[in-house]
Amino acid sequence: KEPQQGRARATVDAILGAAEQLTRREGIEWWTTNHVAERAGVSIGSLYQYFPSKESLVTALYLHRRAAHLALLAPALAALGDPDVDGAAAERAVARAWLGHGAAEVDWRFDLALRDHLVAVGAARKLGGADEQARQLVRQVLARRGLDVAAAARRAQVVVRAIDAAIAELARAQPAALAEPALVDDIAALVAALRG
Repeated sequence: KEPQQGRARATVDAILGAAEQLTRREGIEWWTTNHVAERAGVSIGSLYQYFPSKESLVTALYLHRRAAHLALLAPALAALGDPDVDGAAAERAVARAWLGHGAAEVDWRFDLALRDHLVAVGAARKLGGADEQARQLVRQVLARRGLDVAAAARRAQVVVRAIDAAIAELARAQPAALAEPALVDDIAALVAALRG
């Protein structure tokens, strides 16, 4: 259920915040919806009004975080299509936004843990919308650059998957590498593929 009023939105935000805190402190496997309700200061009935299961709550948390990341990425991608913006500078800005440099909303390791949990419990199908949003942002840039619809869709899929996979692999194996300035140049080189 989607909250319609301010108080309901505040309840959902409190629940999502509590789930994130407990996940960071205990790990996903160790908390229950009762723990989240208690931490959020709401009744279990209120929690179930919006999230009928733990998986629906973890899904909502992941999608909420992914939407915040895409909101940071969207303006950087939009600048790629601006003829008045230096191309190399725009590519680096996209790379920094994709990596989440300077953004508290982006935590690749945490988000991957959420995603991995959802895949493990068979809820991966619920993640497709967030992945499609990223591709849509890239397709819009490519369309402004004059690519036809099919070519834009193909290139968006390749580039988004390549960047996400590269960052995810580093986040899992060498998380400190995500903060290295040289990685911005590497990701910017992948972003440059959008220019053709």
